[in-house]
Amino acid sequence: MHLDPMMMNITIVLLLALAIGYLTVRMGLPIVVAYILTGVALGPSMLGVIDDQHMVTRVGEIGVVMLLFFVGMEVSIPKLMERWKIAVIGTAVQVLVSVTACVALVWAFSMPVSLGILFGFVISLSSTAVVLKELQDSGEMEEPFGQNAVGVLLVQDLAIVPMMIVLSLMGDAELEMAALIKQVVGGIAVLALVIFLMRTGRFHIPAFLKGSVEKRVLLGLLLCLGAATLTSWLGLSPGLGAFLAGMLLASSDQADWVHEHLESVYIIFVMIFFLSVGMMVNVDYLQSHLLLVCGATALVFLFNSGVNVFVMRALGEDWEHALITGGLLSQIGEFSFLLATVGVFAGILSPELQELTVIVIAMTLLFSPGWMMMVKRLARRDGVLPRSE
Repeated sequence: MHLDPMMMNITIVLLLALAIGYLTVRMGLPIVVAYILTGVALGPSMLGVIDDQHMVTRVGEIGVVMLLFFVGMEVSIPKLMERWKIAVIGTAVQVLVSVTACVALVWAFSMPVSLGILFGFVISLSSTAVVLKELQDSGEMEEPFGQNAVGVLLVQDLAIVPMMIVLSLMGDAELEMAALIKQVVGGIAVLALVIFLMRTGRFHIPAFLKGSVEKRVLLGLLLCLGAATLTSWLGLSPGLGAFLAGMLLASSDQADWVHEHLESVYIIFVMIFFLSVGMMVNVDYLQSHLLLVCGATALVFLFNSGVNVFVMRALGEDWEHALITGGLLSQIGEFSFLLATVGVFAGILSPELQELTVIVIAMTLLFSPGWMMMVKRLARRDGVLPRSE
């Protein structure tokens, strides 16, 4: 019997992820860092164990969808609604400030304004996967800063649609009015249906569909991925559909069995997503442009943290909680990869600038957990968070 190369590659991935995970946890770093570093090591620019990066990225997207599905089952809707001003107004102001700053920067270097708008959109989106995983692991989802971060992330997911429309209008791509109408009407219809089912309590899963472990696993995956497919077909974020499905389950007291039977699957897909992020790091490009990448990464952390702290303070949050929220939202998110791709297709972003953009996004995701830990230690010093035992 011959050795299956795929089985050997999976074994290498698991072994390396476990080894790096052990070291990072011993160093006090989140497991997310281990997954990204594993992706860097196994990617095409180093060991080359995994050469089909596109396939890994597509599979990893399911991890983000499942993460939002689980968060939807945990988040407190009343608390989230209490902070709608921070989510909506805060996101709008943050995007506006980011775009203005980037337009001023490219104008100073005599570059196209459209490029500045693209960069402003890219850096204004924070990472849903990194922030929510951090809040879940630390048990701080219900904290005020956790609710602020979740609200902003959800609004940012919705903001992707108008951002893509603006980029299409500025570039060579054509805007399809039919697709825009489908997004708006479909999005409103989905939200209205979810609100109706939650308020009336009419969402019910028949007992015969949950009669065995196999049925529960398949049903849970169908609810998560089916809702994500629906919103994706409407041209909206697939994560939004999964989040709404999770909220619907929680409102009907159906969330416990989903947690019990899907958590292992969820862990695997989330790991694959972060592996795909690590694989995007081109080590050769990083070595030849080290100062540029490091400088851009540090600038993103400082700028995003500063802007978010300013926005939170302007909306009434105290300095300490504003600082924590700013730290949580400091990185560039995974959906910015999509915006960069749209920018290339629209003729706004050159291939050289795309490579720089992609590696800076990946580096902010890699170092974001460390940045958040530093911000939290600063907050603990001021007595906002309880000190670790």
